[in-house]
Amino acid sequence: MKYKYYFSNGFDPYENLAVESSLFEFADENTAILYLWQNDNTIVIGKNQDVYSECRADEFKAQGGRIVRRMSGGGAVYHDLGNLNFSIITVKASDSEQEYLDVILRMAKNLGIKAEFGGRNDVVCSGRKLSGSAVYDGGEKVCRHGTVLVRSDIEKMTYYLTPEREKLKRHGVESVRSRVMNLYEADPKITVEAVKKSFIESTDAEPLNAEPDALSVKKYAELFASEKWIYGGQK
Repeated sequence: MKYKYYFSNGFDPYENLAVESSLFEFADENTAILYLWQNDNTIVIGKNQDVYSECRADEFKAQGGRIVRRMSGGGAVYHDLGNLNFSIITVKASDSEQEYLDVILRMAKNLGIKAEFGGRNDVVCSGRKLSGSAVYDGGEKVCRHGTVLVRSDIEKMTYYLTPEREKLKRHGVESVRSRVMNLYEADPKITVEAVKKSFIESTDAEPLNAEPDALSVKKYAELFASEKWIYGGQK
């Protein structure tokens, strides 16, 4: 399987998720797509989550934050420019959770970070989560996507995300803050750009040299930005 990579140049969560959905067309039996992207000041909600149970939504939006609901399940996450998001899109026959995890572990190893699989789709370093992931089935193709905390504002993350206490206890921790870590805590020299480069090296990826269909991106962006999609019957 060969990888081809595509970078997003913007930080708008609605457009970035739209680009992800539109990149499905480029994956085939011989090609996996590695998509690297960043959202600024955003909370991303799992497909089946209740917005107001997972975050301080109104306060976050009043302070200029944006909320978006993704296609995959899983928990709510906070994104800023100290966080790198990555997506791997493959045809279903080539989809492999182990390959996906291996890509993340190779990325960390290239940076001199000793990471390991921590269960429940988490990658951890010294017992603390530095990457989490989720998956959604697009029919003939599958997208596995996740985050890597590089220099994210964990205090802000801790304040605005409000997961149930029972969920934290299942992970054996008392707070979001005690559960997660930034890569720079292991090595202060690590930057988001270094992580991007390491992802490409870990997959031997080449540039995609193509653009997703503009009309498709527009259609998906309108969906992701709609209050009906984000809130359902909550507003």
